[in-house]
Amino acid sequence: MMAGVSGFRRRSLGVALAALGAVIFMAGCGGRDHQNEVSIAAVGPLTGPAAARGKDVERAVRMAVDEVNAAGGINGKHIQLTVYDDGDEPARARQVAEKIATTTSAMAVLGQVASSAAVAAGEVYKADEIPAITGAASEARVTRGNEWFFRLLRDAEGQGRFMADYARYRFGTREVAVLREKGTAGEEFAAAFRDRAKSQGAKIGADLEFTPAQATEPQCLDDITRKLAKLPKKTIIVFGTQYSETPAMLRALRDKLGSFTGMGYTSVATENLSEQLAKWETDVHPPGYYTSGFLVAAPQLADVAEYAQTVFASRFKARYGVEPNPESVRWYEAASLVFQAIAAKGISGSNPAADRRSVRDWLASRNRPEAAAAGVAGPIYFDKDNNVQRGVSVGLFYDGHLISSPVQFTEVTTPDQVPGWDLLSASGMVIEAGDTKIVKTPVVYAGIDLNSLDNIDVRASTFAADFFLWFRYEDGVNIDFHEVEFPTAVSGAQLGKEVWRRTRDGFTTVTYHVKGVYHADYEFSQFPFDRQTLRIPIQVRNSTSYTLILAYGRSASSNGDNGPSPLASKLWRVQNQIFFRDVVAYKSAFGEQASGNRRTGVEYNRINAAITIKRDVLGFAVKNFLPLVCIFIAVMIGYALAADVINPRISIGVTALLTTSVLYQKLAGDLPTVTYIIAMDYVFFAFFTACVIFLALTVITYETHKSKRHSHTKLLNIGGAALTVVSLFATLGFVWARYWGQS
Repeated sequence: MMAGVSGFRRRSLGVALAALGAVIFMAGCGGRDHQNEVSIAAVGPLTGPAAARGKDVERAVRMAVDEVNAAGGINGKHIQLTVYDDGDEPARARQVAEKIATTTSAMAVLGQVASSAAVAAGEVYKADEIPAITGAASEARVTRGNEWFFRLLRDAEGQGRFMADYARYRFGTREVAVLREKGTAGEEFAAAFRDRAKSQGAKIGADLEFTPAQATEPQCLDDITRKLAKLPKKTIIVFGTQYSETPAMLRALRDKLGSFTGMGYTSVATENLSEQLAKWETDVHPPGYYTSGFLVAAPQLADVAEYAQTVFASRFKARYGVEPNPESVRWYEAASLVFQAIAAKGISGSNPAADRRSVRDWLASRNRPEAAAAGVAGPIYFDKDNNVQRGVSVGLFYDGHLISSPVQFTEVTTPDQVPGWDLLSASGMVIEAGDTKIVKTPVVYAGIDLNSLDNIDVRASTFAADFFLWFRYEDGVNIDFHEVEFPTAVSGAQLGKEVWRRTRDGFTTVTYHVKGVYHADYEFSQFPFDRQTLRIPIQVRNSTSYTLILAYGRSASSNGDNGPSPLASKLWRVQNQIFFRDVVAYKSAFGEQASGNRRTGVEYNRINAAITIKRDVLGFAVKNFLPLVCIFIAVMIGYALAADVINPRISIGVTALLTTSVLYQKLAGDLPTVTYIIAMDYVFFAFFTACVIFLALTVITYETHKSKRHSHTKLLNIGGAALTVVSLFATLGFVWARYWGQS
């Protein structure tokens, strides 16, 4: 018998040593394997006047790479990122491009920022056949005629024409003054604006050209301000200046001319512009003075961002402590595009030349809406010149922040697919700019200031919320707030009477106090380690995306990050609060006969509050799992009892099994019916198994004891106790790693 026990121990030791060897082997394999990587490169001005924009490139791309690697990589391959500094200098950009193309296995390049640098590098990318994506360089020549270079924004020429149309049909522009920084995308933007405005009958009051070096010289600035001061007050000033030169130019003109309407392109569509000028806005000038009223072409704006972009912004801020700029969104999307190409083409990195061609071909095939790639700011597809096909929003600097301008222009190519087109035309909201039809859509800024969240009822799939809902709109906008509705409201949620109103700077703000109960879609696969997202959508009934745009607006209370938690329940903790806009579509034929090429339906703009809450696991465990600890102790005591004391041992086992069943039913009763296994189930399954094994061993050891096989009895009791401890702790470890460890 002792020989059997000794053999058992030897076998156990062998298993343990084998397991240890496996762990050591896996740990060794966990090291970095360069043959299991796919490389990409990012290039931007990490030094020089535009270093802040280069930092945006590095931050956004590195965040994208880290996230995809943390999720296991792509097709089992990790992404290796190398970041290069081109200083926004063409010669340096060419050298960096040659190094990447000829000495690395990078599948793609994400860069550059300056158009001049992009053109120089693009010649190398084309010659050496390596795909590149820019989220900033806007000169048309960057991608035109270069099948290897792609752009995630409209080119500067297109922006110039669009902003000229906006100036004419929004402000009735009669005269413009053009500032052109030679040899830059700014010059391309300003020249296109000038030519379009001139063709529309506007007078060109000034067309001033200067070099980037002259743009910040006091003598040049004095000369420009002196000439512009002679023009009529309502002259629109077009800034064809790059990001690094615009602050000096804008400050000089504001100090000399006071308030005026200025327009710029995507290079300056960032709140960093206000931040650079803030140091001169002392007691003499209020915050945002130098940028107030400045309009820019802005592909991505935070106040009309949908959920994916808003979640990205939340992650970005949590990682870096600052809000992402619009360019950061595009650089992150650029990395995402490359990842999608690698996944779709099954790229392994073993043949760089062929893999680069595969990435380029995949990008080029995103050439129509049906083949669009996913992006955080919406679908991505390109035109024949590799420019992304997205509309241009107009941003406005207001109180130092970049928001959507109170009127947006929506270009329409197929009017018959727009619901209520005849009514829009009759109301004067449709304009014709050359061959393009445009809908002038008013913007209403809306915001939610949460007071409390309560009565989180997971069985009824509801929760209660108390908040202030405010709207800010340009004077003259006709909006009926009785049309405001809450699609997920179960009860309450009525606007009632307004509680506050103020008119300032041509805008009216009105606030309502709202209380109600709302539906929630709870998900319990990780219960009790679950997170839940409580959503409150708000929309204006009978207002489509062409008649009204709801934009999420800032308020004093929404700017802070350290306010009190709105959550009243002590069982939950607020993990994140996100406010975003989305568009929801309702399909209908509107009484028309079906047509295969006709899209039917209405799209509504909504603003949403999405509050992610996390269950207090420790408090939940102390309250609900303490009885299980007592059951575990009772079972272990049972193993310590003599084998012939069968009645007490049976009583312990049966009581433990019944108590576990009751606890399981009680906890399950707190949830609605779910058809999947949740985290809690694994723990209870382990306890059920432990109780059944204990009862079975109680009977077996009683029989071995009666037959006087005492060594077997002792071994079974020790083995049963050890198995119970190991299995329970293994289960808890599994649950912790799978659910809690990922939270």
